[in-house]
Amino acid sequence: MEESQQIPSVWKNKEFVAFIFLRFSLIFALFIQSTSVAFEIFRLTQKEIYLGLIGLFEFAPILFTAFYAGQLVDKLDKRKVITRCISTYMLSSFVLLLVNFPGIQQKLGITGYLSVCYFAFFILGLTRAFSGPAVFSLLALVVRKENYEKAIPLSSSAFMIGSVLGPLAGGLILAAFGIEAALGTAFVFMCISMVMILRISPKPAEKVETEETAMQRIKEGFKFIWATPIILAVLTLDMFAVFFGGAESLLPAVTKKVLNAGSVEFGWLRSAHGIGSLIMLFFLSSLPLLKSRVGFKLLGSVAMFGVCIIVFGISKNVYLSFGILLLGGAFDAVSMIIRQSILQYKTPENLKGRVSSVNSIFVSSSNELGAFESGVAASLIGLVPAIIFGGTMTILTVIVIALSIKAIRKVKLE
Repeated sequence: MEESQQIPSVWKNKEFVAFIFLRFSLIFALFIQSTSVAFEIFRLTQKEIYLGLIGLFEFAPILFTAFYAGQLVDKLDKRKVITRCISTYMLSSFVLLLVNFPGIQQKLGITGYLSVCYFAFFILGLTRAFSGPAVFSLLALVVRKENYEKAIPLSSSAFMIGSVLGPLAGGLILAAFGIEAALGTAFVFMCISMVMILRISPKPAEKVETEETAMQRIKEGFKFIWATPIILAVLTLDMFAVFFGGAESLLPAVTKKVLNAGSVEFGWLRSAHGIGSLIMLFFLSSLPLLKSRVGFKLLGSVAMFGVCIIVFGISKNVYLSFGILLLGGAFDAVSMIIRQSILQYKTPENLKGRVSSVNSIFVSSSNELGAFESGVAASLIGLVPAIIFGGTMTILTVIVIALSIKAIRKVKLE
């Protein structure tokens, strides 16, 4: 009782509350946007490779700028960085809204339309290279370390609620009112995220007298990661395992070609992963997930995610596909909480931006580049075989990492 009085509830922290609403509104907007535009691109082209190119254009700028972005975020005011990132998100969102009006889309033609969309996704990826490390670092600045155990799941829940409602809202609005209304809604929520970040006070970095160059700071971040086996293991697992599990990027094609469904069903299927994650996060808030055998829980959850991908590839029923994607989301939530907790607990404050920037490359490799891999594989070997291949490779990756990196089996959070 006395200890709880010394550590105030995170909900009494106004900046943390603003952070949670910021994270929700931004993710909600981005998911509505990506869901709607991906569905429209497939409607126009009817080819999986064009879905994969979305991931490639988002990943490329992250790959080339994330290292620089991470060390820069460590030196700058975190709120200022996020504010500028949201401004760029809003501009890209507005461009996507404009080109999806029928008159403008018709004038551009399919080639022109695709060019503008891919350029917008390139800018979104470039912005994420800076916003990812900044948001990761900001969480540690708005809550006390004693509240990490509660704050991290809540932050993840805000992300998951946005990732659940975003695709669902995107699919429903798309079906009822058209893509202009869906992208207009996304833009409004981008504006809300701007309001939320302005409710947080400036968070300048600690002034440290140093003559280090940007390259030296980047090397320092890499040196820390290489010298900390558990962080290296977590990043590697994320990159290679989930890279092959990018089958959900093919959902527009699966919905049309395999399940013979429409935009409403697509919205639900796109949301299934997030719904499963959200349900699991609710249970994790009361379960002692991080108390014992953390490494085995991480490895097991990623392996089961791979199994779910395989079953999803085999399924020809909308309800079964929804259920298995929901289950896959639940396993992904377990691995996400463990991975985020390991990074927060094991990374010093002055290195969080740089470690997060490396993490953003691994995450983007597993998501955006994984989406590109899935699109290419589907074009080469077929839609269903590509999904089954991805799930199988995810499981094999877990086995290889479990056997080769002992630190991941023995990790303790303290």
